[in-house]
Amino acid sequence: MIGEKGLKMKFNIIEQFDNNLKDNEFSIVIKANKNNNKAKDIIKYIKNYDSDKVLVHKGYETFMIDYKDIILFYSENKSNYCKTCKGIYKIKSKLYELENTNKDFIRISKRCIININYVKCFDRSQTGKIIVILFDGTEENVSRRKIRDVLDFLEDKSI
Repeated sequence: MIGEKGLKMKFNIIEQFDNNLKDNEFSIVIKANKNNNKAKDIIKYIKNYDSDKVLVHKGYETFMIDYKDIILFYSENKSNYCKTCKGIYKIKSKLYELENTNKDFIRISKRCIININYVKCFDRSQTGKIIVILFDGTEENVSRRKIRDVLDFLEDKSI
């Protein structure tokens, strides 16, 4: 793997399995030079991997927002955003990275992931399209490629 300044990164990975750990528990040891910024980035990524928050930016401010407060993630003009009841925030994450972060989110198009908890209704028009109407009034179209995923999702959630 090529790292900073074109230097090749060297990884020594040792796998050890411990039956004393729970199924959802990991123990990770990272040994690196204290000046290795790539190691610091990896540690930061691991710490945030199973977080219930996402890092957002608004102007010059950067802060964390709970996933449960996010109405939707979307792409616009080559940037990614999340929308909450309090506003719209820029995010650095790619949508494909966010797609499976939380069971309450479903991808409805190439540019949009919605939080199912903020859906007011799914409008299944006569033309075969599905329009998602969110509680804040936002309307998003489900792409043709995602219609089957959305219908399967709804069927799984129905009683």
